[in-house]
Amino acid sequence: MLNSFNSVLTIFIMIGTGFILTKKGFLNKETSKLFSKLVINVSLPLMMVVNIPMRFSKEKLFHSLNGIIIAFASIIATYLMAICISKILKIDEDKRGIFCTMITFANAIFIGLPVNISLFGEESATYVFLYYIANTSLFWTLGVNSIRNSNGKNRKKISGIESLKKIFSPPFMGFIVGIMLVLLEINLPAFIINPFQYIGNLTTPLSMFFIGTVIYSIDFKQIKLDRCSYFVLIGRFVIAPLIMFMCLKLFEFPNLLKNVFIIEAIMPIITQAALVSEFYEVNAEYAAIMVGFSTVLSILIIPIYSFLL
Repeated sequence: MLNSFNSVLTIFIMIGTGFILTKKGFLNKETSKLFSKLVINVSLPLMMVVNIPMRFSKEKLFHSLNGIIIAFASIIATYLMAICISKILKIDEDKRGIFCTMITFANAIFIGLPVNISLFGEESATYVFLYYIANTSLFWTLGVNSIRNSNGKNRKKISGIESLKKIFSPPFMGFIVGIMLVLLEINLPAFIINPFQYIGNLTTPLSMFFIGTVIYSIDFKQIKLDRCSYFVLIGRFVIAPLIMFMCLKLFEFPNLLKNVFIIEAIMPIITQAALVSEFYEVNAEYAAIMVGFSTVLSILIIPIYSFLL
């Protein structure tokens, strides 16, 4: 309990620092974009290359790969549940796709990774990426298609190649390199490991500063929650982790994997949901507000689940 409290407090302090620095004018939207690019394209991939071989043996890795199946199963089950809820609530057709997508897909990497590392240590990073594989793959196929179909005009179309580029992002490629190093039992020399590790350590603080900047930039006066919004939040923070919990009961997994997957399931709405909604001209403003609000709300939800775990 004390470790969980300390970890959550650490997260709050880092986010609060980002918030204060933004308020004081040291950080702004431009710097937050820079932090995002640095984390996704540089520090996060390098962290994977170094941490996976350090934390996992070949045997332990094979034992954990079953977690990918559970991640896929839980996300698909959540999506099907979201569809049922949307039909029961009679959500408008032009809103149903983004409604189901926001309930189903979490911000698994940019927020999920630093939160899990803060709560459970760097060993949790590989389990985060097992979930990330399923979350990202399904979002850029199932999720994008769901949003696109909400616009009957279908003016635009994201090609399969573009979707693959999103799936095979720099963090995912770093994950693949780390896995290959474990499977091939290759040990990188110290002059590569040391700088990679220093740069990789930037991931958590930069991500937390980014969240602090996002929270500061939200105009809470513009947030007007309706019935649809409440059910999105209930689905994201209650239904999704509950489905994950039930799926994890099907197999025996390490406690760390179970904890990481449940925390991943309560992460805020995936940021790309707002970007794709804008691309297809489907309730983009509503999606952006819900992404921002769910990010703020997750800061209050995470401590509750961390104490329960």
